[in-house]
Amino acid sequence: MKTTKGKIKKDYILDKAKEVFLTKGYSSTTIADIVEHSGVSKGSIYYHFDSKETLFFKLIERKSIEWKSIWKEKEKKYDNIIDKFYGIAEYYAIDSQNPLTKITEEFYISNPERNEEILNKLLGIMRSPRELYVSLINEAIESGFIPKVDSKELAIIFSGLMDGLSATYYEYSESEMKNIYKKAVTYFLNGVLNK
Repeated sequence: MKTTKGKIKKDYILDKAKEVFLTKGYSSTTIADIVEHSGVSKGSIYYHFDSKETLFFKLIERKSIEWKSIWKEKEKKYDNIIDKFYGIAEYYAIDSQNPLTKITEEFYISNPERNEEILNKLLGIMRSPRELYVSLINEAIESGFIPKVDSKELAIIFSGLMDGLSATYYEYSESEMKNIYKKAVTYFLNGVLNK
């Protein structure tokens, strides 16, 4: 019972903190802002999170877990490996429009010398889609769609493509982003050279 109440309180703090981060950005948000917005005491916030960095990290960790979970459900609707590649790219394109994704970049850039453990965990979370890409690539290898290759290495390349395209966040609408990601998958799967 106590654990459930604690989790509810922790989730409430995360939800309210997310609203503040989305409004003010990472650097401009203070614990005092979160206290004011949530109505939760400073002591209670520090009971659950030892710093603003830790709180934000937990928020990003939760987003990553949700992202993977949602993809696992979406993946079920695709009949073949090609559609799965296009599906995950579209999902990534939509997520690249998520303001929390951009605030995560701000968090990373604004904390290069801070808590190395948190930054390493954050990098792990930012790399976590690669696990899904490795699974897709292994499935493509097993089905004979692509030749046997180092799936981890190819996942890094695919991840670089997906991550790199997110830099166009400020330039294109969601529908334009989906189209660009779709073309990226086509080039990734087929290459760009004339055969």
